[in-house]
Amino acid sequence: MATLNLGRIKPVFKGAYNNATAYIIDDIVTSGGSSYICIANSTGNAVSNASYWTQMSSAGTNGTDIGTTITTQGDILYRD
Repeated sequence: MATLNLGRIKPVFKGAYNNATAYIIDDIVTSGGSSYICIANSTGNAVSNASYWTQMSSAGTNGTDIGTTITTQGDILYRD
């Protein structure tokens, strides 16, 4: 009977990037406020190396720069 490898069922969050950790495809890490997913097995390859990592989300603002958020008269800022 043939064997079917389904791989990982879902990505695995590994926390903050660590240069000494071995990562495999679909591991997710954070670095500098951004999130990255591993696209090739990696140990010691920084998240900036596009051969091993793809950025999933980038760091946003901390909410103190509302001047770029509210740009038109009548804009409403909602903060939860």
